[in-house]
Amino acid sequence: APTSVTITLAEYGNSVLVTRALELFSLADVDPAIANIIAFNLAGSIDTVAQTELRGGTNVIYGGTRTNTVTIAATDTITSANIRKAVAKLRSGLSVPRKGSMYWCGIHPEVSHDLRAETGAGGWRLPHEYNSNDNIWAGEIGSYEGAYFVESARMFNDTDGASSAKVYRTILCGKEALAEAVAEEPHVVIGPVIDQLMRFRPMGWYGVLGFKRYREAALYRILNGSSVA
Repeated sequence: APTSVTITLAEYGNSVLVTRALELFSLADVDPAIANIIAFNLAGSIDTVAQTELRGGTNVIYGGTRTNTVTIAATDTITSANIRKAVAKLRSGLSVPRKGSMYWCGIHPEVSHDLRAETGAGGWRLPHEYNSNDNIWAGEIGSYEGAYFVESARMFNDTDGASSAKVYRTILCGKEALAEAVAEEPHVVIGPVIDQLMRFRPMGWYGVLGFKRYREAALYRILNGSSVA
C-alpha cells in the first residue's frame, strides 16, 4: 500500500533589473554575468529549501562521544566510523541505495578535509579509482565505506555547538528520503520591457514546488565539528 505525505507548495524566485546604462558603461559583457548569477542563485536557493527539510530528520549521529548538538566542539570531527554507522543503519532500514550499492552523502568541504585526512586502516578512494564505466557527478569527490560523496559549501552549518562552536550537518540518504511536488519547475524568466525608452529589462527565475521527508529510515545526518572551522 502506498504511503502518502502532504507537501505544501510555495513560490520561489528572485529577479534583477538590468539597465541599458549598465550595459553601455560596463567594462565587461553584462548579460553572461547576470545569467550566471541568476542560475547560481536558483541552484543555491532550491538546495537550501530541500536541505532545510532533509536536516529535520529524526535519525542523528553525533561526532565524538557527544549525545546532543550543544556539546559538540571543533575537536569532534567526522570519522570513518561515523560513515560506517550511518551506512549500516541505512542498509538495516532497507533503504534503497542511490547509485548502485552506494548511498549519497552531502558533505561540507571543511568536514571533507577532516575525513580525507584521517589516518589509520582503510583510506580514501579517489575519483580516479572508480571503474571506468562509472560517471563522476558534479562535485563528487569519491566513494568510501558504502557512500559516494558530493562536496558542497551549501551544506548547512551553524554556531550552535559548545561555546558557539560551528556544527556541520553531513547528510547520507538513499532513495525515498525526500519527496518532491512540482507545480512549475524553477526556470529563468525574462520579464517584459515596459519602459518607453527600452532602458530596463527584468530578468530572474521562478518556480512553484515543495519538499517533504518521505521515509525516515532512508535518511541519516551526522553532526560534527571541524579542525579547520
